[in-house]
Amino acid sequence: MTRPARRTIRPFLPAAAVIGALGLAACGGEEPPSPTSPAVTGNEASETSPESLDKPEQQQVDAETAKAALPTVEDMPDDGWLVDISTFSDDPITYDPAVCADVELGSQEARTFDDEHRTVDEAARFSKSLGNYDNLITATYVESFDAPYPTAFFDAAGEHVTDCGTYTWTKGGSSSTRHVQAISVPQLGDRSFGLRLTSEGTDAYTDRLYVRSGHNLITVMMLSTDEHYDGQRMTQYAQGILDELSTAG
Repeated sequence: MTRPARRTIRPFLPAAAVIGALGLAACGGEEPPSPTSPAVTGNEASETSPESLDKPEQQQVDAETAKAALPTVEDMPDDGWLVDISTFSDDPITYDPAVCADVELGSQEARTFDDEHRTVDEAARFSKSLGNYDNLITATYVESFDAPYPTAFFDAAGEHVTDCGTYTWTKGGSSSTRHVQAISVPQLGDRSFGLRLTSEGTDAYTDRLYVRSGHNLITVMMLSTDEHYDGQRMTQYAQGILDELSTAG
């Protein structure tokens, strides 16, 4: 990812109506294809033989390195994007059926791993107002752990994404009915997984791309009101982060 010179960005607080509908997260692109590859892609050999985590982007990183790898507002595709300073509660999230937490990498096992091993959690969030309280959102995250991120969490996500086409998501006493489908993503890092979320009662779509690279988990989330997901942009941001991590230090 080309790193243009940074400039001071005026903070922007988007309307909560669209954001709250799907948590935080997706801009238009080509017609969504039906997934032609497994929901989870990557190096399957690692399941039967020890991993060789010898690439720089697979190593545990510090907060400064993670933050520097994230895209900036200058990396957004057009004008009008501003730093998003939305805040979100730490209330626990529940899923019904409970197994559907797997598709969002939010199972109890995944949360326990986060609590015990996560050392870095850096994010870059940007919003663009469309008027009428609607906003586009692009958010990227780098999480780093003192142990390799378990590929089993990606296996579980791919296994349950079809069974969990509809489930109930609850946080802070507020519930929504979510619909999820796998979206085609290229092989990135060690493992990659893409999904599209919609929530009943809104016209917003949230697209997510998760990439596992050794000790690191990269997430790209894009929210829009467009019926088409932009896989090219999600891939661009995720690959850009991997490229930055590969040259860090």
